[in-house]
Amino acid sequence: MGIPRSRRVARVLRVMAWVTLGYCTVTISGASAQGIPTSRTSERRLAPDALIEIAPAMQYGETFQGPIDLPLTVKNPDLAWDPHYSPKSDTLAEMARDVVFRGEVYCLDFAFKPVRMLEVGGQTVWYMLYRVRYLGGELRPQVEPDKYNNEVFAQPATAPAGSAEQMPGRFLPLFRLQVRNLRTEYLDQIIPGAKAAIAAKERVGRPLYDSVEVQTMPIKLWRDTDTIDNSVWGVATWTHVDPRTDFFSVQVAGLTNAQRLKQEGSSIKYLQKNLVLNFSRPGDTVNELEDRIRYGVPALSDPERQRYVLQQFGLEERLDHLWIYR
Repeated sequence: MGIPRSRRVARVLRVMAWVTLGYCTVTISGASAQGIPTSRTSERRLAPDALIEIAPAMQYGETFQGPIDLPLTVKNPDLAWDPHYSPKSDTLAEMARDVVFRGEVYCLDFAFKPVRMLEVGGQTVWYMLYRVRYLGGELRPQVEPDKYNNEVFAQPATAPAGSAEQMPGRFLPLFRLQVRNLRTEYLDQIIPGAKAAIAAKERVGRPLYDSVEVQTMPIKLWRDTDTIDNSVWGVATWTHVDPRTDFFSVQVAGLTNAQRLKQEGSSIKYLQKNLVLNFSRPGDTVNELEDRIRYGVPALSDPERQRYVLQQFGLEERLDHLWIYR
């Protein structure tokens, strides 16, 4: 006799249940075994336009600073004297004049998502997710002898691609959110609980660091041929941002060691090179979390309105990002 229809149906259902359970078990165990992915094949892939990348910006002129007069000569004019048996250029007062400083210059590759908002512990948090990489290619002063065998500096040399030499070592960031029309500037804050909430929302599949933790992470050389991704992911956070903010900029310090010396009387100011990212927020003071923040300076057809927008950023032309010395 054949197997009754009811028993055949029950057997089929049991088999399907076991197959489904086995598939779920394998899927769950496999996901938990992955942990935090470190290889490029296992990490979560973001959409091609999810991150906005700012390539390293190094210039030949940044490999030297000066000439400037050292404060020693400005504050002590009595050091000047005329030697009898040596050239005057060998005196301390003369050697401290028109001094030129030279050094290698590096810059990190910086990619980010436009500023977003979320609620953490009852307060609105503005945050920017970012990624930093060291691609190498720093600029190095190049000494060449002239026809009189004097050492002169020609065009700086570029470090070979894929060089194992590490220039930055660490990323020591400082993020400022600046609202020019409100004359307000907010420094990046460490907000308990915010990093975990942002990591759950963004799901980049990599460890996420705040602005203090990221300073402890080594910045290693990133190469296309490596199987391990040496990029570092971080997040900058701000609170109590004025809800009237419509146009603002985020200034990022620490991406490069380029600087500019500015002499003011007997003192010298050391201005650091900062990346400036411009954003617009077409919203109001009601339901902040529903407002979408856009990267870049808006392009408007009305010349008057365009001029007004540029004034909010302190610009004469549309620039989504720029480098300044501060």
